[in-house]
Amino acid sequence: MEWLEILTPWHWLTAAVVIIVIEMMIGTYFLLWVGFAAATTALVQWIFGIEWQAQMLVFFILSMVSIVAWYFYAKNNPDADPMPNLNRRGHQHIGRTFNLSQAIINGVGKINVNDSTWKVASSEDMPEGAKVKVISIKGTTLTVEKIEK
Repeated sequence: MEWLEILTPWHWLTAAVVIIVIEMMIGTYFLLWVGFAAATTALVQWIFGIEWQAQMLVFFILSMVSIVAWYFYAKNNPDADPMPNLNRRGHQHIGRTFNLSQAIINGVGKINVNDSTWKVASSEDMPEGAKVKVISIKGTTLTVEKIEK
């Protein structure tokens, strides 16, 4: 334990850099706060020249406080997905309007969307060419409603 008695701010800064570099490789945000706690401990040790026991206590307290603070911050502020419909092709069509490429008979018809054909469902039958709006999706079937002209 003799080496603990000679801890300097440089030891803490080195530990902080190593911990933050490891965090950058794994990307969990957990070690980021431990790294900041190590850097802050280096600053406290440099300013006040505290003993190694106090350094460990400062490091432990700062680590715990910053991790708990991050936990509650992340819990209350979830990441907003910038592209919520990415890889959900059918959901991208909700709210759009199309012309029926095949009449809706017995509640089932088809529309052409770009280079693909989608099965559509509706509670009412409609002729080919009728203008419809996609209101929801169930599986691979788009639910549509007629748009009155």
